[in-house]
Amino acid sequence: MEIIIGLLVGFFAGFICGLFGMGGGSLMVPAIYHFFGHSFPFESRMKISIGTSLFVIIFSSISAIITYIKNKKIKTDIIFLIVPSGIIGSQFGAFLTSRLNDIVVKYIFVLLITFLGIRMFFAGENEEGKVIEIKNYNKFAGIGIGFFSGFVSGLCGVGGAVLIIPLLYLFLKVPIHYAIGTALISILFNSISGSLAYFIRDLINLKIGLTLALTSIIGAPIGAKIGINLPRKKLRKMFSIILIISGLSVLFRS
Repeated sequence: MEIIIGLLVGFFAGFICGLFGMGGGSLMVPAIYHFFGHSFPFESRMKISIGTSLFVIIFSSISAIITYIKNKKIKTDIIFLIVPSGIIGSQFGAFLTSRLNDIVVKYIFVLLITFLGIRMFFAGENEEGKVIEIKNYNKFAGIGIGFFSGFVSGLCGVGGAVLIIPLLYLFLKVPIHYAIGTALISILFNSISGSLAYFIRDLINLKIGLTLALTSIIGAPIGAKIGINLPRKKLRKMFSIILIISGLSVLFRS
């Protein structure tokens, strides 16, 4: 029964990763914790759940990225701006979070994510043709987006893509399909980095991780293909609603 649950969770997490460019950790972590956590050491139950989730995201993000590359929906020039600055920003965020009250961190996240979701929902469409022709992005804005998303990621413990996608869309005018495809690269680097840190500390259950990964690599390209074929407006509004729900749901977490 546990194997079936793992395969289903892996598939849906991969599907979400491909469709919305999010890692799927919000689904996998609680699923791993509740369905498989009984076999983990009690004092490390949550940490192993997070580490195993990060391990699975490596596979699902690679699988989704391949689909986006085939469909030419990734802006490689922006990657070199947001990834290095995001890594630096996450270190500052992680440093600051230890010095802030948990309630403060919680409401910073809720307000920011909800605000960006509402902004995206009512924003106009970014034309794909115009963006493809632009070679000179505002490099300072790109670096700032990477740093800020990494900073909030380290501060609030969330995936950077949840910020990178709306920031790319709103401030660099990157079309939603390209924003999602580009954010997946950031997810891959973040998950590799995080997985290594957890693996070194023996906080990854490889057996469960590989079980989930088996179907996540199937679900990710399916989600990616559906997302790529969705009209820009529909995908943008769907993503915005998910963003708002993600922000508000934190209010109900203990």
